Amino acid sequence: MNSLFMGVDIGTSSVKAALFDREGKQVSLYHKEYPLICNEDGMAEIDPDKILGSLLEVIKTCLEKAGVNKNNIEAMAFSTQLFSLMGVDRNGNPVTNLYVWADSRSINESREIQKNHDVYDLYCRTGCRPHHPMYPLSKVLWLKNNYKHLYENIDKLVSIKEYVIYRLFGEFAIDITDASTTGFFNIHEFKWDEDILKDVLGMGKDKLGSPVDCTQVFNGMKSGYAKAMGLREDITVAIGSGDGMLANLGCGVFDDTSMSFTIGTSGALRISLNKPLLDREQRTWCYCFTRDTWVAGGAVNNGGIVLKWLRDSLREQFEHDARNEGLDNIYKLFDKYASQIGPGCENLIFLPHLTGERSPGWNAEARATIHGLGLVHGKKHIIRAAMEGVMYKMYSIYEVITQINDNVEVIVANGGYVNSDLWVQIQADIFNRKIAVAGVGEAAAFGAAYAAMVAAGALDGFKEKLPGMNPSKIVEPIPDNHIEYRKVYNNFIELYKSLY
Repeated sequence: MNSLFMGVDIGTSSVKAALFDREGKQVSLYHKEYPLICNEDGMAEIDPDKILGSLLEVIKTCLEKAGVNKNNIEAMAFSTQLFSLMGVDRNGNPVTNLYVWADSRSINESREIQKNHDVYDLYCRTGCRPHHPMYPLSKVLWLKNNYKHLYENIDKLVSIKEYVIYRLFGEFAIDITDASTTGFFNIHEFKWDEDILKDVLGMGKDKLGSPVDCTQVFNGMKSGYAKAMGLREDITVAIGSGDGMLANLGCGVFDDTSMSFTIGTSGALRISLNKPLLDREQRTWCYCFTRDTWVAGGAVNNGGIVLKWLRDSLREQFEHDARNEGLDNIYKLFDKYASQIGPGCENLIFLPHLTGERSPGWNAEARATIHGLGLVHGKKHIIRAAMEGVMYKMYSIYEVITQINDNVEVIVANGGYVNSDLWVQIQADIFNRKIAVAGVGEAAAFGAAYAAMVAAGALDGFKEKLPGMNPSKIVEPIPDNHIEYRKVYNNFIELYKSLY
């Protein structure tokens, strides 16, 4: 068998392992979910050792499903959720759980940053909206202010990828993408911004790992972990990058003429550029990918998590309905129900801010609203309104990106939402644009495997478009639907403005 390459995607709700051949054909995929620990105070944490345990399991099972042995795997790289933060002691053991992007408990600290510092200057240096609780910048302050005893026991502040790399190889290293989403990394000089560390956080870079390129290779995996995953100890393992940047890569988005459009738990739109792209109004972000490529875009907290919330809130009812409809999946039921309601959902509007807002308004205190509910509406309307609401929010970011860079010719859809033909059609109709659906469903994992190919020398840099990057289909907009959506979208924006 020819050499295979593995991409491992460590997400907010699950970890996935996927195997690809040199052409980008997916050979095997396996995933496992883990629980997000939440409460009404804005907590959003994950036990990092549950992530590590799930990672070991999915890699082993992915290999077993493919029927391959460890000698067939040439290289592996990681894609990870961004904005994660945890503390470890001098032995590398967790002092805290992993705080993820959705954790908003540092909202007071983010206000403190806005009050006491020139946030536009911070934005220009880091590409981050520093006065938003999503970013580790405010989370570090929150730890110092509220859990002094924990903070004093922290030797290193790390992301989930750093924790995994440390466990596997005994080194603390962070790729420059992950570093550039902290709020204290200079995206022009590719190093920790020591002025921000000193002036905002009152700490030095000794608490942080070493920033490295996404193709940085680690050697000498600990034998126990290699055995648990079914891998060779000498396999080429590259650190990889952030999930969004690798989704760009997996979709074949190499420049600003195309845009990757992802909806998983959250959602994002991204373009690749050969220089930083910043917005005077700070509505978008810009992070490093390599030392000559940056990724700019905008993101929402609330993508597929909105439908997951609906699913979990009324699971018993929906499971009953799915059985009656002869369906084996609640999301298939959602598609069927939503398809029975017309575009615009009879003026029912769902503002999908279950976990606050990121781009373009960056209002962490925004909350979800269902507006216009009447006797004519039922559960089918609410499901469709949720799908439309997420897409309206994504469209509001698209409008901003095209204001500051109007080169986009192709939109490439990827993420879990592409499994819903209806949701992609809603997107095409709202955007009034053709939507190219990515050829590989797990674009971030594919991007990680591509990075592994580069690290192993199977590819000469990040420039070759593989056959697996070709779209699986093109979805055309329906003009009459767009006209209806345009009316409701205007009402959606006015409702948001009236509330926030």
